[in-house]
Amino acid sequence: MEKILVIEDEINIARNIKQILDLSNFYTITADNGSEGVELAKEEMPDLILCDVMMPNLDGYQVLTELKKDGKTDNIPFIFLTAKSDRPYFRKGMELGADDYLTKPFTPDELFTAVNTCLAKHQKMKKQAQDKIDELSSRIQKALPHELYTPLNGMMVSASLLNEYAESMSVEEIKDMAKTLLDSSQRLHQISEKFVLYTYLEFLTNNSEKLEETRQKQYSCFTKTIIENIAKIEAEAFNRKSDLALEIEEASIKTSESDLHRIVKELVNNSFKFSHQGQHVKILSKISDDDSYHLFIINEGKCMTSEQLEEIGSFRQFHQEFFSQEGCGLGLAIVKKLINIYQGSIRIESLINNQTVVHVILPLGEA
Repeated sequence: MEKILVIEDEINIARNIKQILDLSNFYTITADNGSEGVELAKEEMPDLILCDVMMPNLDGYQVLTELKKDGKTDNIPFIFLTAKSDRPYFRKGMELGADDYLTKPFTPDELFTAVNTCLAKHQKMKKQAQDKIDELSSRIQKALPHELYTPLNGMMVSASLLNEYAESMSVEEIKDMAKTLLDSSQRLHQISEKFVLYTYLEFLTNNSEKLEETRQKQYSCFTKTIIENIAKIEAEAFNRKSDLALEIEEASIKTSESDLHRIVKELVNNSFKFSHQGQHVKILSKISDDDSYHLFIINEGKCMTSEQLEEIGSFRQFHQEFFSQEGCGLGLAIVKKLINIYQGSIRIESLINNQTVVHVILPLGEA
């Protein structure tokens, strides 16, 4: 049985609404002012809130604002009750996050329809969110064990061979084993680091208070040196310095240096990883008239279909059977979350058998 909270200062209206909802098999609780309504919402955690707009103490807009500040109540479906049918009142409520409006006086059928429509919409949203969680869990179960066990196996085999045969091995053989241990441990460290970072970003982006606190910080970093240095390091790591082309414009953007470093490193690394020797990787940037910074990373080589672009997410890789790349697909998911935190955007356009263009937009910071 769904629980509905009615916040209404006119006792007769509140009583009538409660009677209608009770007869429709809802469990209804009431509050006769905004302050009491906020407290009841936090205590009872209703499935839906019906709230009058014009009330003493806290009005309906203030009630909704207070509930949106709390991570426990910010997703509760919310319907305003109002005697005003002016468009500005509707718009203000919707901008604050209301789901619907009921204009007084309303019939029992109108109330019943609004309540059921709102509950059904949120039930569908909850199911979609749960489906995404289930899908992510499935990807983790499939991808993460392989990514962890592969370097661990390499380390265990090398350590076992060194332990058993070190006395009879040549210096070169010991060096080879040591290199395998080092490579495997570095790969394991990178995977663990990405997983921890992704988990933190998932928490941050789902906590409205922490997210807003992060966005209010006065970040500012210069782009040219960071982007050029990372690009050259990645090109050298793939032995493809001649494939790299740079046209970077200096700018101060509203991003921390460490996060810009992570964004650029993941995107440039992917550009080299999913292209071949002799195929160009071009990185260019510009400042637009709308006070935003545009970064383009373009590579020739492996491309994705439009369906694959829509499905980009954590723990997912495409064409892995053909390219045999290491990694559990977290890199691009981390990039998307970081860009979202700074209220930027990322768009990927891929032309089959031609090139892939990654377009990142970030806000400018203080010069």
